[in-house]
Amino acid sequence: MADRPDETYFLLMDPEWQRREGDETPPMRSVVGLWPIAADGSMGRFRSNPEYVPLRPESPTDPIDALLRLAMRGDARMEQVQLVLRDTLLDLAMNGDGRPLIVRSPDDVPCVVVATSGLHQARTFAPEWHRIELETLVERLADGIDVMINPNGPAAVRLTGDFLRHTARLSDEEVTELHAAFRDEEGVAVVPWEMGAR
Repeated sequence: MADRPDETYFLLMDPEWQRREGDETPPMRSVVGLWPIAADGSMGRFRSNPEYVPLRPESPTDPIDALLRLAMRGDARMEQVQLVLRDTLLDLAMNGDGRPLIVRSPDDVPCVVVATSGLHQARTFAPEWHRIELETLVERLADGIDVMINPNGPAAVRLTGDFLRHTARLSDEEVTELHAAFRDEEGVAVVPWEMGAR
């Protein structure tokens, strides 16, 4: 999953995983995904781990999957989904000739298909997948086409093209304000991991 051995990453672990004494590194199947950390300390976009297998089958597979499930229950706001969409690499289903795969949603709207993790890719047939940023998805999104997120998953959602275009156009100031608002609402637990010598 790493691009270069000298890169630094912030790992998102399965919440059910417990560190065992003597573990030098967590098993890759328990790593939900990662954020690359640049030399200046800034974080890159979240990358889902294709080897991740939730310890509980009903567990979300990644931050977008988790937020969509919460939003469907009324426990998260769509602004939170927007923030995570902006900061996550997505997997776009392709039809094999360089164009996005177009399918019909359950309510008969033409959509491209996006998977947020390897497990969601495995649930959906596509000749190939391209890992892209939200901005690239919006560029490839034709008028009148929406996006099916994880169509065969437990929290399958159709997001409108307009919603995604608006999300991609959020200004840095708007993003900063949203981050600050949500940071004030909830705390985040960060557990340091001391890596053994390589």
